[in-house]
Amino acid sequence: MKFITKSKLPLLIILIIGLELLIYFWALLTTQSDVVIDKCARNSGRASAVINLIILSMVGYYGLIKIYKNELLADKLKILLTLFAINHYIHFYFVIQRFIHHSKNFNIIQNKHGLFIIICILLLPILLWLYKKLNWIIYIIIISHLFNVSYFIMETLYEKITPAKPAYHNQFGIAITLMALAFIVLRITIEIKNLLIAEKQISSSLK
Repeated sequence: MKFITKSKLPLLIILIIGLELLIYFWALLTTQSDVVIDKCARNSGRASAVINLIILSMVGYYGLIKIYKNELLADKLKILLTLFAINHYIHFYFVIQRFIHHSKNFNIIQNKHGLFIIICILLLPILLWLYKKLNWIIYIIIISHLFNVSYFIMETLYEKITPAKPAYHNQFGIAITLMALAFIVLRITIEIKNLLIAEKQISSSLK
């Protein structure tokens, strides 16, 4: 995590783009031409899932209150959310190309949840870079966003699981994401408890 700094953000963005190019050329070299874009969409989605898991782990480990008390940690969170957005929009491009390639109808307007998430993925990093302080509104927005994105990722993984094809790696992805979300719930509980204790102590000292 030491290399995730604001000064290295341009390099990190280049690395994300490089990763997606690697995914594309690897699919091109190792897959039949009619399913190259399918493999790109699948693996770029997995890259997004990994970045999301890193974000969940960070928030679960430190908690948003502690993160925002440390400027370096706050920058790391914003950088990770920015990298996730860039990676996921490339993934979204591959998904669109997959539908076009297989002559399937793609209408994101009809998928209101998917459209909402795509918009939020873009807007949240912008909001956090512009508004640097943490309040309860920002707190709730971040936590809600993480749970919403994680749900969408797990839903996508679950759709690939069938009795004929258990897709154990997808099951593992769902399980570890659920564990990370449970870790965040625990951290939220601890943060609220500590705030209530601090508030109680302040009230007692004023009496």
